[in-house]
Amino acid sequence: MSRKALVLPHDPKWLQEGRMWAARVREILDGLVLDIDHVGSTAVPGLAAKNALDIQALAFDLDEAQAVIDALAAAGFRHRPEKRGARPVAGYPDDPDCWDQLFFREPEGGRHVHLHVREAGTAAARIALLLRDFLRADAMACAQYGALKLGLATHVKDERAYADLKRPFVAVTLRMAEAWAAQTRWRPGQSDA
Repeated sequence: MSRKALVLPHDPKWLQEGRMWAARVREILDGLVLDIDHVGSTAVPGLAAKNALDIQALAFDLDEAQAVIDALAAAGFRHRPEKRGARPVAGYPDDPDCWDQLFFREPEGGRHVHLHVREAGTAAARIALLLRDFLRADAMACAQYGALKLGLATHVKDERAYADLKRPFVAVTLRMAEAWAAQTRWRPGQSDA
């Protein structure tokens, strides 16, 4: 299947679906995690995206996350232990603890969801919220990122190549987001659930 079919213009329903999934994860993990947010491209109005909701749940300590894994498994979420951790982002600490995550997919047959459980206070957790909020605030950066994603989807069929080709744009955008955060004194707002 061509990537073009996977990257779509923004669908306003994604925002409501993201809030609903965040609330569902809150019901499952209440007391086991702190904040739960809809992050990623589907959380940014007007931004083209793959039709997959990214939900971030912030845990106290991933080294003691068995209760989180068990609760999500009981609710049908599929843990993907081979996707533990994430690749460091240029300009941020390369300490593996900053990029650690537990990754889950939606229950079998459910709406396409990527659930990232990250430790509160890590670079990966902060960046997910910062990039979302910056792209929501900066229409030009949002439009440029959407155009890049749609263009890549037309010409690049390999998932890894697609992600690798987006990486420089994301790195530059994160530098702009950090400047915006300093200028506006940005802090993560109230969580979605």
